[in-house]
Amino acid sequence: MDRVRLAVVINDLGGGGAERMLARVVARLRPDEFDVKVISLTNFGPSGELLVEAGIPVVALDLQKRRATPWSLSALFRELKQFQPDVVQGWMYLGNLFGGLAAKWVRRDLPVIWNVRHSTLDPRIDSRGLRWSAWLGGKLSRWVPDHILLNAEAARPAHLRVGYAADKLEVIPNGFDVSEFHPDPEARQSIRQELGITSETPLVGLVGRLHPHKDHRSFVQAARIVADRLPQAHFVLVGEELVYTVADAWNWIDQVGLRERFHVLGIRKDLAAINASLDLSVCSSITEGFPNVIGEAMSCGVPCVTTDVGECAEVVGDTGRVVPKQNPQRLAEAIVELLTLPHDVRVALGQAARQRIVERYDIEKIVARYRRLWRTTAGIDESISTTALRRAA
Repeated sequence: MDRVRLAVVINDLGGGGAERMLARVVARLRPDEFDVKVISLTNFGPSGELLVEAGIPVVALDLQKRRATPWSLSALFRELKQFQPDVVQGWMYLGNLFGGLAAKWVRRDLPVIWNVRHSTLDPRIDSRGLRWSAWLGGKLSRWVPDHILLNAEAARPAHLRVGYAADKLEVIPNGFDVSEFHPDPEARQSIRQELGITSETPLVGLVGRLHPHKDHRSFVQAARIVADRLPQAHFVLVGEELVYTVADAWNWIDQVGLRERFHVLGIRKDLAAINASLDLSVCSSITEGFPNVIGEAMSCGVPCVTTDVGECAEVVGDTGRVVPKQNPQRLAEAIVELLTLPHDVRVALGQAARQRIVERYDIEKIVARYRRLWRTTAGIDESISTTALRRAA
């Protein structure tokens, strides 16, 4: 069988959802069908570790130390020239731009695919650099990429407005390993012992990097309202420091007087266990595409409360609650509503949430779509089924 030489160019390999999604996908490609190389424009990071563990070669160009500019294309060009890919897949805005331009420098007819992981281009919440990258992508979209992938239908309008080629846009949503993320009573008990709480303690979690887009402050303010109604409730924050630090998070928590009720865990590799320990998962973001944290919690049978951003409402459906963004009162009301449901009703809601992920977003189905796209783009047109996939070890 012909192997496709696939080069993936990504902004970074931190622990965010976009990076973890890439690791999930390429780790499941058959080595007799794909020769994969992942090139990070900046760091190595936790997702880089996952890729290496799966046997995927990774190069980190460390451009943040030299300030990423068009001249930085030379380092990327050398990597691509040496690897001689059949397809170049960009991942996130800078990965798309740098990967696409370097690919065309290597060979003008080298197929390029972009992957957009953001749904808004709002000057009130999105940085100038991000909006500039998206705008430039729109200008180049007719020339550079053969396909442009979105991870959420909600991302289409914003990108059409800045000129992305409508006939190249297609949606491949995020996928989830429902064998890794599943209800796990032992993990639930283990994490709760670590936190010093009982199996009956209501536990509400927010998993997400410490960044303004995740709006941890609204979650903390909502937690104060919840705690007044449910004095036994505890709350957990999981995620890497980015714009904000753990010290910032504790400061917000101290402002509402909930230090004894919060657990701030930083980066964790055991996200499946963390999710399995929760009674409720919250996404309080002010902007999203398709957040992995919702799908991972739902896979674990945990109902979710989410703000109405990006694809969140579509993912959750009727298995959780959707509230307006930046509204701690409404967020708190939804959390209290679900926590005060009879136990069997909340369990049934969690089971329905897991089933929704299994039916719509199972990782094997999603990888099959990427596999088919990459092989056909490389000129290998064949019938592909999900049975040809292998699971990552």
